[in-house]
Amino acid sequence: MADREVGESIINELLAKLAEGQSLNTICQDPHMPNRTTVWRWSNGDDELAQRLLEAREIGFFARAERAVEDAKAAKDPIAGRLAFDAERWYLGKLSNAFRDKPVAIGAFVGVGGDDAFAAVAGALDRAAASLASSGHSTQPVVIEGKARPGDTTGRLADLAGPGGERLGEDQDGG
Repeated sequence: MADREVGESIINELLAKLAEGQSLNTICQDPHMPNRTTVWRWSNGDDELAQRLLEAREIGFFARAERAVEDAKAAKDPIAGRLAFDAERWYLGKLSNAFRDKPVAIGAFVGVGGDDAFAAVAGALDRAAASLASSGHSTQPVVIEGKARPGDTTGRLADLAGPGGERLGEDQDGG
C-alpha cells in the first residue's frame, strides 16, 4: 500500500459510505475519492484493508435491506414498491451470503479407504461447521485429505468392504 497517495481519512470516509449502503461505484464518482480500480488495487495489496472493506460492505448490505423494507412499506404504488423491493433483494442475494434465498451448496468427493471414509467426512463437516460459525457471511473452502483407493475412479466408493445394510459392501456387478 506504499503507492497509496491518500490519507487514512479518505479510507475512513470510503468505509463509512460503504457501511451506509452506498455502492463503490457511487462513492468513486465523487471527485475527491479514488476510482474503483485504485480501491481494488489497494485491497489486493493489503489484507487488513480488504477485510475492512468487506466488513463495511456487509454492514452496508444490511442498511440497504432495511431501507428497501421501509421504501416498500411507504410506496404509494404497491406494485412498484414490490418490484423495487424484489430487485433490491435479488441484488443483495447476489452480493452477500446473508441474503441468499438458498444456502450455497457444499459438494464433496471422498476418495479415502472404507475405514477412513467416516472419519474424513466427519472431519470435513466439523471444519465446515467451524468455518460457518466463525464467518457467517463468507464462503470458505473445505479440503478433505486422504488417500484414494485403487479402483475408485468413479468416486462412488462402490467397492467398500464390510458389514452393513442392503448392498453396503457388495459389488453391484455381482462379483
